[in-house]
Amino acid sequence: MEVVMSKIPRAKYTAEFRAEAVKLVLEKGHSTPEAARLLSIPEQSLGNWVRLAKNG
Repeated sequence: MEVVMSKIPRAKYTAEFRAEAVKLVLEKGHSTPEAARLLSIPEQSLGNWVRLAKNG
């Protein structure tokens, strides 16, 4: 019997959601891991968004 592994669909976040998530870190003083937990999103995703926001 062959087991077929299917990919987990990628989450899609709106620009507004990403902007608010970044604001939690840059303006509200939350750490990236803390904000990611609050929003139930991957820490790495939020870290990437914060890095991009800082770099313009």
